[in-house]
Amino acid sequence: MGILQRVVSMTKAAANEMLDKMENPVMMLNHYLRDLDEEIAKAERSMEHQQVQERMLQAKLKDLNEQAGYYEGKAEQAAATDREVDARMALEAKFVYQEQIEETTRLQQLAKQAALDLELHVETLKEEKKRLQGKRTELISRVQQTAGAAGQRSAQSLQGSSASRGFERIEMKVMEWEAQQELAKGSYGLDARSNGFDQQQEQRSARVDEELKRLLQKKPNV
Repeated sequence: MGILQRVVSMTKAAANEMLDKMENPVMMLNHYLRDLDEEIAKAERSMEHQQVQERMLQAKLKDLNEQAGYYEGKAEQAAATDREVDARMALEAKFVYQEQIEETTRLQQLAKQAALDLELHVETLKEEKKRLQGKRTELISRVQQTAGAAGQRSAQSLQGSSASRGFERIEMKVMEWEAQQELAKGSYGLDARSNGFDQQQEQRSARVDEELKRLLQKKPNV
């Protein structure tokens, strides 16, 4: 028991010495707030980038749909006049555009969701900043009161003691944000296509055959 008490006493002494040497906690909180400002600015830039991407993909979708509709009309005209080769070529182009529509739609939805997630992330960071600014004001008040009551040396000791727990919580929160950001980077990356070119071409050819047959059957009998 005596040895255990000595170990505890030594641990307390080391902790007190560390706290005595600790930097001014108000300065540390200011540092964390500056880092938080940078994190907010970085998240806002990422959010704006995703919003721009979403708008660009939306515009591209409109163009792709117009092109697919154009070639669908060309295929119908060719089939109605027994130009089967022309009809097949038009259908091939139509389905190429439809495949691009499917991929672009997927990317547009990813960009939109990423922008929404980042917007929520920014709001969360701003709320956290308000909370930390309030904590900073509270700590300054407590430090001033302590310094007035017990002198500068006691104030420094209590500054470290009262701030250390807050710094640990702030640091853990920052680490959480960093981890979330790393996960978000992985989540918002583009997926590789799962089907090979040959398989895609084969599927498209089958769709062309099926659509061409349907168009030829629609042709009025003369």
